[in-house]
Amino acid sequence: MLCLAINMRAYSEMSAEAVQNNQLNTEFEKLSGENLSLQEEVHNLKNDSKTIEREARKIGMGRPNEKILVPAN
Repeated sequence: MLCLAINMRAYSEMSAEAVQNNQLNTEFEKLSGENLSLQEEVHNLKNDSKTIEREARKIGMGRPNEKILVPAN
C-alpha cells in the first residue's frame, strides 16, 4: 500500500510538472516570436529609409518646406 501511495504521488507530481513544462514552452515560443519581430523592427529602424521616414512622420517630423497636417483629437 505504501508503494502504491508513493507511486501515485510521484505520478501526480510528474503530471503537474508536464503541464507546467507545456505552459512554459508555449510562453517561450510566443516570446521568441515577439523577440524576432522586435529585432526585425529595430533592424528596419536602423537601415530602412522608408521605415525611418514613416516613424518620423508619426511624431510630426517632415522634410524641409513640407507642410505637415496633424489630426486634431
